[in-house]
Amino acid sequence: MKQVKIMNLPECDKLVYSGGIIARQIGTLFVVDDENPLSAESYPILSGGKKAADGWLGGDAECFDTPVVCRAGQKIDPKRFATFVKRGMHEEVPTTAWELYWNLRDNGSDLQLPVWATNKETIRQFTIELEFHDFHEEACCRSTDTSDFYFEAYYDRGNKDEVFSQLDSQLMDYMNILDTEELYCQLVFTSLDMDYQDVIERLNTLQIDTRYCDMYEPRK
Repeated sequence: MKQVKIMNLPECDKLVYSGGIIARQIGTLFVVDDENPLSAESYPILSGGKKAADGWLGGDAECFDTPVVCRAGQKIDPKRFATFVKRGMHEEVPTTAWELYWNLRDNGSDLQLPVWATNKETIRQFTIELEFHDFHEEACCRSTDTSDFYFEAYYDRGNKDEVFSQLDSQLMDYMNILDTEELYCQLVFTSLDMDYQDVIERLNTLQIDTRYCDMYEPRK
């Protein structure tokens, strides 16, 4: 026979990622089998934030597959944020960087730019290396793990307008996030794939009117 037990964590300020959402964990639900107690399962109970007062289960992920994002009110850099954007894009119902960003904001957290180790100056320019993979009919583009911002697109093989449109949309999400945070920086795209250099050029010469990000003049 299985029993369900709940452990409340009302004072917990830990923000976790679960099922495409970043939220504060306010409890844990345990499912215990009386005949095999060592196989107990645990699931995070997440705060509803400003939209709902009650807690809710964060999808099907158990606690061991529910990574900690940060403490409520803490700032994180884009590279750490990108790890959760990547996970969000792979959910059954994909989530966007913009949605995850507002999850952070709802819990008092936000983004900050990293600094150079040598002079402690803020890093203002980021290189996004894109990889393109052509399959039989479908193709995929994604940023490498060395990139501080995550991009991913699936499109019909050879349809460069489609891949550009998806990457452009994701770029605008990041620009809106950076503008909201009043963070001035510049994103420059690169790729070793010669067949898609025209897509890279379109991304780097795309003029974006923004208050804080230097994206209006073509990037080099």
